[in-house]
Parts: sequence; C-alpha cells; structure tokens
Amino acid sequence: MIRCIPVRVCLLFATLLWTVGVAAAESEEKRESGCLRPVRLERVKLHGFWRDQANRMTEQWIPHCIEQMEEGGRGRELLNFVNAAKVLADEPAGKFTGHPWSDAYVYNTIESICLALAVDPEGDAELAEAQSRLRRKLDEWIPIVLAAQTDDGYIHTFQTVNEEKRYENMRLHELYVQGYLLEAGVAHYRTTGGKDRRLYDAAVKCADQLCETLGPAPKRNWVHGHAGMGYALCRLARLTNEIDGSGAGEKYYQLARFLVDNRHKQEEESYYNQWYRRMTEMQHALGHAVHSTYFYTGIAEMAMLSADSMKKGTGTTTERVQGCSSGQNVVEPVPFFIPPAYLGAADRLWRSAVHRKFYVTGGVGALHKGEAFGPDYELPNNGYCESCAGCGLALWADRMHRIHRAGHYVDVQERVLYNNILGAVDLTGRNFFYQNPPTSHRARHPWHGCPCCVGNIPRTLLTIKDRMYSLSPDGETLYVNHFVAGEAMISNVAGTTVRIQQQTEYPWQGRVSLVLTPQAAKPFTLKIRIPNRAESDLYTAKPDLAGRFTVRINGRKQDVRVVDGYVSLKRTWKAGDRVDVTLPMGIQRIYADPRVKANVGRVALQRGPLIYNIENVDNKADVRSMVLPDETPLKPVWKEDLLGGVMAITCDSPRLLAVPNYARLNRGGLSLVWIAERPEAAENIAPKKPAR
Repeated sequence: MIRCIPVRVCLLFATLLWTVGVAAAESEEKRESGCLRPVRLERVKLHGFWRDQANRMTEQWIPHCIEQMEEGGRGRELLNFVNAAKVLADEPAGKFTGHPWSDAYVYNTIESICLALAVDPEGDAELAEAQSRLRRKLDEWIPIVLAAQTDDGYIHTFQTVNEEKRYENMRLHELYVQGYLLEAGVAHYRTTGGKDRRLYDAAVKCADQLCETLGPAPKRNWVHGHAGMGYALCRLARLTNEIDGSGAGEKYYQLARFLVDNRHKQEEESYYNQWYRRMTEMQHALGHAVHSTYFYTGIAEMAMLSADSMKKGTGTTTERVQGCSSGQNVVEPVPFFIPPAYLGAADRLWRSAVHRKFYVTGGVGALHKGEAFGPDYELPNNGYCESCAGCGLALWADRMHRIHRAGHYVDVQERVLYNNILGAVDLTGRNFFYQNPPTSHRARHPWHGCPCCVGNIPRTLLTIKDRMYSLSPDGETLYVNHFVAGEAMISNVAGTTVRIQQQTEYPWQGRVSLVLTPQAAKPFTLKIRIPNRAESDLYTAKPDLAGRFTVRINGRKQDVRVVDGYVSLKRTWKAGDRVDVTLPMGIQRIYADPRVKANVGRVALQRGPLIYNIENVDNKADVRSMVLPDETPLKPVWKEDLLGGVMAITCDSPRLLAVPNYARLNRGGLSLVWIAERPEAAENIAPKKPAR
C-alpha cells in the first residue's frame, strides 16, 4: 500500500537536502582553495625576545647537548654510532649504551643545529662563533652517522651493535629513530640549500629500504610503537617532490598511509601505542601523549597529501622555500583535496585533546602511568606533562593550521611555545624539564636517564622562524601568524618579493608594527592574527578582551573585523607601507571548567600570551596557602633585574609577586600556576620551625 507523504514533510526534506548541498558546496570550495604554504626562512633576522631565546639555544643548550652525547658526557650516545660502524667493518667494538631509541637524540640535535644556523648573527660575535662551532660539529658528526648505515640503507645502532634481527621487536623503536634521521636529512638539505646532500641521501636510502621491506603483501606490515615515522615520511615526500619533481615522493607518502591504515592490526589492543582501533574510528585522545601527538600530526599531514595530487599533480600549486639571501623558489605540490576520513579523525582528536584534556600552560598528558592522556577534565596540577608531548602538540597545531587556515590553531601553538616548551630549559641553557607540570618543586635536570626531550625542545623553539608567516596556495594572501621582532624576505607574494620587518616588544607589550617593502607595488591581502586568549573550551578569561585591538595603515585607523582569528587588509602595497597593530595586554584571570576538579575555587593569571606562576622564593607565605580574592587589583611591573628581565604581576594586598611560567624554578623552591581564590581551596601549610 502506498501512502501519501505530507507536504510539510516533503518541504522539510527538501530544506534538509538544500542545507546539506550548501554545506557540501562550501566545504568543497574551502577544500579547493587548498592548504596554506609554509614560509620557510633560510636566513632570518631575529630581534628582542626571540633573539634572546635563539641565542640561549645556540650558545648554551645545543652545545650542552653535544657535550653530553660525546665521549665523557653523561649519555655518550654518539659512541653507539662509532661502535656500529666498527661492527659493520668487522672490527672490535664496544658495548651499546643507553636506550634502544638513543639514536634519536643525535638526529634531533643535528636538526636543531640546522635551524640555529638560519639566524643572522648581525654582528653578534658570540652568536657567530657559536654558529661556527656548530657548523664544525655537523661536519664532524655526519660522517660518524653515515658510517653506521648499512649498504641497503638500514640504520639503528642498537640492532647493529647487538647484532639483533630487524623489525622483530617494536619496543626497540627502529622506525621511531629512523624517522628522526629522515627529518634530520630534510633539515640539513634545506640548511645547505642542497649543496650538501650527504644526510639527505642517507635519509632517502633509509626510506627506500623501508619501502622495499614494508607495505602490502608480499611485503610485511610492521606496527611500530612510536608513530613519528608517519609525518617523517611525509616531510621527505615533500622535499623529494621539490628536488625530483611532483610524484617522486609518492612512495614515501604511500608507505606512511599504509603504516597508519594498518596500525590497528594487532592481536592485543593498546591505547598506549595507538593501535586499539582504526584511525578513522578514533574519537578521543588516548594513550602515551608523545606517541599520540606525533601520530595525530601524521594523520593531519596525510590529510594534506592526497594520493591523487601526489601521483598526478592534479589540482596542485607550488610551495616555495623562502630565502632571505637567495630567494630561491622550490616547487612542492599542495593538494586541493583533503581525504575526509583523515581530516575527520584529525578534527575529532583535536577537539578531544584541546577542549577536554589541555593544560592552561599548553601541556598535555596528565597521567604519570603510561605518560598518557587522562579521562576528560582530569588535569591534576602535578600531572606528567612531558615536554616532548608539548613539542608534538606544536607540530600538530602547525598542520591543522595549514589545513583550516584559522588562527585558533596558532593560538594553541603560541600557548604551547611560550608557556610549556620555552620554560623546559632553564635560563642558563644547561638544564631541562622532562616532566613539565603546573605545580612543582623539582629542579630541572642537566641530563636524564631517558633524555628524549633534549633535541626536541630546541628544534621546536627554533622552528618558530618557519611558523611566523604563511602563504595562501595562490600566493595572493600573506598570513602573519606569530609576532616576532625581526626581518625576513618572502618571495612569490602576488608575484613579487616582499621584505617584511616586525618591530615589537611582544610578549611584554602588545604593539606590533609591520613595515612592508615589496620589490614592486602589488595588490594582495595581508592577514594578521588577533589572538584569542581563551582558545580552549576548558578555560574562561576575565575580563574578556576580545575586540579590544586597533589596526592602522600608515597612521589611518582601519575598520576591520576578526574572521577565523585574522583581520584582512587588502590593498595595493608599496614600499614603506606600515601597519600598526595594538593588541590588548590587560591582566586576565583564568577560570577552569568546573569539571576540572583540581582547580575549583582557583584562578590562574595571564597577560598576553604568558601564564604566570607564584613562587615561594618571591612570596613570604607558602604559595599553596595564599589566597587571591576575586576583584583584587593586579598590576604589571617591569623587573629589569629579575630572571633576565620580565614583566611581573604584583598585588599589594595580599602582597604577591607572580612571574612568567617559562621563568619558573630558576631559583629553587616551589612554584604553582593555580592560586586559591576562595579560602577553602587553599592548603593549610604549617610554617617550618626555625633551625636551632
């Protein structure tokens, strides 16, 4: 029997179809506009705050890492390469030292050196000398690494020295460390402008060996533990396309997809290792936080690199390496089609990690057991927060930003960089945090039993030079993502090269001036990020400073609105045009979602991108027992002689001094982020008895 369908139902159904059609069309339009192209700066001038950080990494921290990895150091990881080469040459060799994944520290440090060499010393004799020493160290280390590689491209010193079989025990982290070799090879090639291919060729040889061994039958599947190989293969695929033409790197991309798509095929489920279900079915950020963020970065990376665009070059544009000195252009395909299954997974996992499991300091991975993401809203202030997990989140944010072109992802990255990773190394540049929780009394380590963060920290911080700017696929829009004083040359902006100078004292002040000097007057759009200081649903900032910014072009105020985290300025730009942006820098009180039980009745302090701590060394009472009532007046005060010069937050009653989170625990004592706002949230700490 056929029943008549009511007219109103038909109309409703038609409306739904129209709505879906419009949404699909909008989605298709967005996909076809492509992903953002990174602006990689081969040479960059950094000034102010970030110049200080680059100097600290280049003059202190990276040399410290080198010292610890060589003979006489605490780790001596480089000796494993020496002994592996001896085994391959049938010579007497020493024993392997450290963990099976120790090769990674060497590769990360090599990549960090490559990034450090991109900073123009501009007459700074100490920085120039430090860079010269690092160049010499590269020339010394690279032959040692190459000598440990087998003829077919395999390299893993633990296996070689101990004469273990390949790809038999995933806990030995073979793909993890070889992935870092691939990344070091990419970084070294870019640093030398392709003039020195030694490490890149070793990376290609290693990746080719992986492609010959792993993959669909009759090759084998290998479900490795640490998932960094996914995005490492994609990075190599991109560079190989630049060098040898579109499609040359497809096999690396295809292997990355195979490893991700078949990761769940294990007899046992493992949240720790991200193989508990198909990637496309994952709903929540779970498992080891470093494994997870690297894995999710790979998913986002693969969402950008579709098989069709890699294979045929269809719908691609070109991506350029931006050089201050050479201005060379290197072709890299940028796909217009983003596979929905990959993108859907990346988006779901991002929402889970950032809106339900994210620390206000930018840390992730709350649980000590398994170094893992905890349940939703479980964010204890003594949580694990491994520094490497912050590095993974910063990488992931970069890929998500390139896909969605929204400032939200840079807001997250900014929080991670300024509050989590920056403070992982102390102000002397000689000690680091493995665990990086909001409340702690522990000092940083000069080294560690598992120092996996030592090279990850500097390579993540120094990569800010390549995160400052982005270009739309057609080159008609230049994005300003991070506020970093300095100067760079950006090629292929609307068909011309633009010198851009940033003048700012950010993060201490909110004034940012951009002076643009295009080689020829050209019309293009300049998009400038306007930060959202409460980018996670977990946190509310009071007062709300949204909308309290100004933008001027050549002194004339502009009527602009924020869309997707950016203001857009479209005009014909000519040499000397100046854009002045003033960002609000008022002190904000941050409140956590009440489901975060650890912070009920507590408040955190924020000014600009910086979260603040109170430390026992600065405050008469134990900071755990202090109460900062609501509406208590707070004021910023510049302290030139404190912690290298910082903008502190002060209060007269109760007397309180707060310092930026990145500068905490440089003087001993105890430090915390979340301050009791209500008396019942304070801890009753008995005063210590004076020593007799």
